Amino acid sequence: MVRSPATSVHSIRQGSASASISESITGRAPQQANTRYAVEDLKGIKKFSHKHRQNSRKVLQRWPGWEVNKREPYHAYIHSLVHSGWDNMIELDNYMCEDYEDKDLVVSVLDITDDYKLRRAADIHDEVALTMFLAKEGREGVKVRLFMAEQFGDLASGVMEAFGSALDLDPRFFQWSVYGNNHLLSSSERHRAPFTSLTIPNYTTPLDTEREFFKVSIYILRDDQGDGWTGIILFNSHSKLDLSANILIPPPKYGPSFGKQISRPAAREPQSLRELYLSTFDFIDISEAAKSPFYAVHEILRINTYCWSRVITVVKAEDKRQEAISTEHVEHVEELEKSIRFVRRGGSLGWQFDAADAITTQCKDYLEEDLTHLKEEVDILWERRRRMAAIRERKRDARTNSLTNAFTFL
Repeated sequence: MVRSPATSVHSIRQGSASASISESITGRAPQQANTRYAVEDLKGIKKFSHKHRQNSRKVLQRWPGWEVNKREPYHAYIHSLVHSGWDNMIELDNYMCEDYEDKDLVVSVLDITDDYKLRRAADIHDEVALTMFLAKEGREGVKVRLFMAEQFGDLASGVMEAFGSALDLDPRFFQWSVYGNNHLLSSSERHRAPFTSLTIPNYTTPLDTEREFFKVSIYILRDDQGDGWTGIILFNSHSKLDLSANILIPPPKYGPSFGKQISRPAAREPQSLRELYLSTFDFIDISEAAKSPFYAVHEILRINTYCWSRVITVVKAEDKRQEAISTEHVEHVEELEKSIRFVRRGGSLGWQFDAADAITTQCKDYLEEDLTHLKEEVDILWERRRRMAAIRERKRDARTNSLTNAFTFL
């Protein structure tokens, strides 16, 4: 891990009376884009050509300058593993032979300092800037550093190269992120690996389309010395949710001073999962987050719980409206079971640091209770649908028998 003096990072004062942490963390800078994005900005009649219109519709574009002469160091390492017998990484090796850029790539970097203050660097929008940041920005005075990468679809090879080579990441993390487990890890390895993933439903998906699911991949890397750690969190979608992180916490009590306890954002705008997660640092215990990786990421699980609750509510309402089994259905129910197991393990057995404090233990208990309740709600929903299907089938059989008897009589 590189240890050089930190530069070009602005501090955020925790507990400011004039502005909340979330306002500083998630305040929207002017939109930036990946400067290496390969779509040519054509002028005149050329921009109406079929080829240019097709490229403009594609979110990801191949970067032609990737590995022109030889493999990048981290990719070369993966390639050597494949040739040495690790056949379960052939797909990743082939994937990294090309680099598909996302013009809207965003990598947020959030530090928790040794004195438990939050500090955030300017967002990064291309892999060149990410490589430079990883090479220059040290961890002096920083206990925890979180990288939150948001890209449409699978992560670009150049971003994998930057993270993997600078932080010495296990390449199975990227294989997992792109292709899933797919016989990559045994059960015991999967439970103890420093990385894992979650699937979160987008409850705003229109009823007449296939539901979108967000994939969140998390890697927790312990420092070689001391009790610090680095987190890499990958979000595979830019989709926005019209949701405020405040819904995850109880409102302040009514009283003469309740207005001072409520942060009033300048404008309520839909947020991506990355932005929502960043805004939760406004109200979590920063010192506990520094000690417990599970506590630091548990708000992602709470967002997951809320989204599943909304999906189940929508399905129930649609069934009731149609007085039948609607086309809306609950998919990926096994992800609820996976989330429950995730909570019971405290994320991953490989994340264990010191004994969990009471606040982390309480969060685990509450999350397990919420997720178990959701799983029971889904079971009840499907049982009700099975009964409705059985009743409908009996009615259909009764009508068929009545018609058969009528024709027989005639």
